[in-house]
Amino acid sequence: MHLSSTPSRAARPRLTTLVTVGVSATVLLTVLSLLILVDHFAIDYARREAGARLQQLAWQMRDSLNSVVRKATGDVRLLAELPRVRAARSPDEVRKVLESLQKTFPDYAWIGLANRDGKVVAATQGMLEGVDVSQRDWFKGGRDRLFAGDFHPATLLNNKLPASADPWRFVDAAAPVRDSAGRDLGVLCVHMSWGWARRMVHTMLAPADRRYAAEVLVVRGDNTVILGPKGLEEQKIASDSLTLARAGHAGALKETWPDGRSYLTGYARSGEPGNPATLSWSILVRQPEEQALAGARALERQILLLGAILGAALACAGALVARRLTRPLNALSHAIEHRLASADPAPLLPALQPVDTFHEAQVLSRALAGLLRNEQQHLDALRGLNEKLESTVAERTREIVRKALQLERALGQEHSTQQLLQERAAELRAILDNAHDAFIALDPGGVVREWNQQAEKLLGWKRSEVIGQPLAAMMLPPQLRRAYERDMRLLAEHGAAVPSRRVELTLHNRAGQELPVEVSLAYVPRSSGHLFIAFLHDISERKSLFASLEAMALRDTLTGLCNRRALMQALPAALQRANRNRHSCAVLFLDLDRFKQVNDRYGHEEGDELLRQFAARVRGAVRKTDTVGRLAGDEFIVILEMLAGDAAAREAADKLELALRRPFALKTTTVELSASIGIALHHPDDPQDVETLLGRADRAMYRHKQQGIQQRARR
Repeated sequence: MHLSSTPSRAARPRLTTLVTVGVSATVLLTVLSLLILVDHFAIDYARREAGARLQQLAWQMRDSLNSVVRKATGDVRLLAELPRVRAARSPDEVRKVLESLQKTFPDYAWIGLANRDGKVVAATQGMLEGVDVSQRDWFKGGRDRLFAGDFHPATLLNNKLPASADPWRFVDAAAPVRDSAGRDLGVLCVHMSWGWARRMVHTMLAPADRRYAAEVLVVRGDNTVILGPKGLEEQKIASDSLTLARAGHAGALKETWPDGRSYLTGYARSGEPGNPATLSWSILVRQPEEQALAGARALERQILLLGAILGAALACAGALVARRLTRPLNALSHAIEHRLASADPAPLLPALQPVDTFHEAQVLSRALAGLLRNEQQHLDALRGLNEKLESTVAERTREIVRKALQLERALGQEHSTQQLLQERAAELRAILDNAHDAFIALDPGGVVREWNQQAEKLLGWKRSEVIGQPLAAMMLPPQLRRAYERDMRLLAEHGAAVPSRRVELTLHNRAGQELPVEVSLAYVPRSSGHLFIAFLHDISERKSLFASLEAMALRDTLTGLCNRRALMQALPAALQRANRNRHSCAVLFLDLDRFKQVNDRYGHEEGDELLRQFAARVRGAVRKTDTVGRLAGDEFIVILEMLAGDAAAREAADKLELALRRPFALKTTTVELSASIGIALHHPDDPQDVETLLGRADRAMYRHKQQGIQQRARR
């Protein structure tokens, strides 16, 4: 008896080749997909980030220009209202005042006073005195209001001022001068040299220029560049960003400039439309697009290089692994092909060596070897029939076959049982390792017997480090160890009769940090004793959320100060500290006068802004140890502690009144208000009655308010 070979078929590709080709194709597709994603998202992200950065630089430049112009017009207005200018007896007195201001601010290249006819009567260093300036824009614009003159070259002063590297360019600020009766006396003007703008660019934007290759352009209303890179100053330009900036918009865009290069440009506009005391300039901050996207392009090249290296490495690794995995199957297939091709009808069949590298090859080789052994046994049995009696041979043959089948079934059943146990153990380990909570198993002595991957992440110890170690000594605070030992004894004594417990504890992780957890502890009986199992859930985020919600409940959402609830908690504590420290404390009750008129006239948004500024001033006028809160509406409470005497409370109230009398600059207007303040003092050993103390402060505030109303009525 021999095995016959089957008809040859077309050769199929080897498993090694298929695995290598599959790994290489997978790596190639992954790298191509990653490049597409980087090109789509990283470039767009880099462009948006660069646009936001340029827009921020444009805003900074706009705010700086507005601030300088606002300061110049404010200085002119203040100078025009000085009695030494309005009621001066001679031009010399006015000249001294003007030259004093010029020494304080050297950028004021020329300061002069012209009379109503436009003749300069007094000026710094006497320049242009007696000259008719009635046709100058600053004289026309400043006769009846505060006026800011746009960038212009020096005409009358060009030959009178000291020589400089750059031609003299000015920005004007002018204001009318009136006597005490309101009659026009003339116009006061300041010529501010353009050098301040260049210095501001070098000091404020030079770091950004070096890092990002950014260029700043300031453009006048007629599209003339008055500040910018060399070659563009005093040249007219046109671009989409300039059009948007002149329309009052602010933002950033990509555009192509006349030099043919593509730039990312941030734009904004200075000044206030319709306000002659401000200057409307367009601020452009541009950066070459290739410079803005250089980081993203470098990332693209790095990913391509890394992908090529990774692809080559994985292809080689895949080929090696495939050859390793398929080597047993190749050896087995060669042996089978050799046996099928053999034409020798030998009485003894050649043995097929088992392959023990991995499970599938092992099962296949053993099955084939078993088939060959069974075939050999049948051949032996047939030869024995020729030598012994048919009955004896038949009986023994049946006995041998029966025993072999029983043994095979027993071995197969035992193998199936072991395999099932291994699968169940692997499933349980996978479940525990992938659980969302940390899992710990302890023996009756509190020694760790099991520790999953989530426990490693949560507590910091590796499984190999904690197995066989006592749990309490590692992570329980000393004050919790006695309660832990008591609970463990209770579970050990009563076993399954005690229901599973869920408690919140604070443990210590490997770094010694406190970690709040929720613990579910249960008792598991075993044939050789019992185990304690525990699931630990991290509740740090829950604790943090509760603390954040509690803090929000004690804050006023509009002003950020303590709300009424927080004040009602802070005031009794302050009274207790006053009695304990033997120092007086005081409660100031503040009410913003005429707030309703401002709210009704300018709207609720301006009213809210007024309350926010009022709260900020109150907070800044008292000590950091004092408590400031908003009681309701425009009513505020200040708790002063550790007072040296009763006069200290009055001094604090006077300081608050002085701070609150300064004008409040809102979004659309500036208002001047006052506040009524009531003071209630609490001395050590006084009754700790919060409502009475607040009532006293409230009544004192209303008395103060009535006094203010009466004083305003008398005026």
